[in-house]
Amino acid sequence: MTMDGRGRAVVVTGAADGLGLAIATRFAELGDRVALLDIDGERLAASVRRLRAAGHQVAGFPADVTDETAVSDAVAAAVERFGPARVAVSNAGIAPNAPVLDCSKARWDRVIDVNLTGTFLFTRAVGRAMVDAGEGGAICCMSSGAHRLGRVGAAAYCASKAGIVMYAKVLAMELGEHGIRVNVVAPGFVDHGYREGLGDFVSGDYAEAMAAATPLNRRGAATDVAGAVEYLCSDAGGYISGAVLAVDGASSAGRFHIPWSGTERDPAPVDKRPPTERSSSPAGE
Repeated sequence: MTMDGRGRAVVVTGAADGLGLAIATRFAELGDRVALLDIDGERLAASVRRLRAAGHQVAGFPADVTDETAVSDAVAAAVERFGPARVAVSNAGIAPNAPVLDCSKARWDRVIDVNLTGTFLFTRAVGRAMVDAGEGGAICCMSSGAHRLGRVGAAAYCASKAGIVMYAKVLAMELGEHGIRVNVVAPGFVDHGYREGLGDFVSGDYAEAMAAATPLNRRGAATDVAGAVEYLCSDAGGYISGAVLAVDGASSAGRFHIPWSGTERDPAPVDKRPPTERSSSPAGE
């Protein structure tokens, strides 16, 4: 089938809930066969049951993206179940916050391991499978607006998301000859959804401040991100590779929070005469 001929094999990590589940649901609703990977086996199983009840072809494969063997085994199992992957979405990530001076090495390592190393391990495994199949494909990595705009208390997260962008650019160059495209989606202020036992992802004060700094004046939805991912992995995006697509309501377009810089006064007229013809007298005399 072509990339847009539904029935493709799709693999999504971090797919038990949040953005990953929204992305997996998008592909499943369009008729693709979707393998959902997540570290939380119970939550993953519940999401798979709901999708199957809706008539979709899906399967769950519990795996920790920081575990090299587990990731390789999960990708192999997904390929065995649904055939060679044509689309892969590396979405799994975490975002614990801590000021640099208070951040432990263990916390730093965990964020980098899940977000950046996890992206490497998954895309390497699925990339190898795509190359072996020889049918091309599309890989999408999930970054964040934090890859270009730092945030106090999120040094490890920002570093990991910036690393994903450059990693994906290199991967796009290396896999291009195999007909495999690699792109990045960088969400801005997006509602990841409420997680039972974990609650919302951000505080009310943070949410209010972020919404005020977004030109579209709203929080993005998980479906906004899913639509961007699906587009980049479709024939419509067939010549797009190595790109970063911001899904952020124009929050990265400029310093929206700064007041208007204009005045009510017209600017002073510019004297275009040669210096030798200009009067040296003070203005108004």
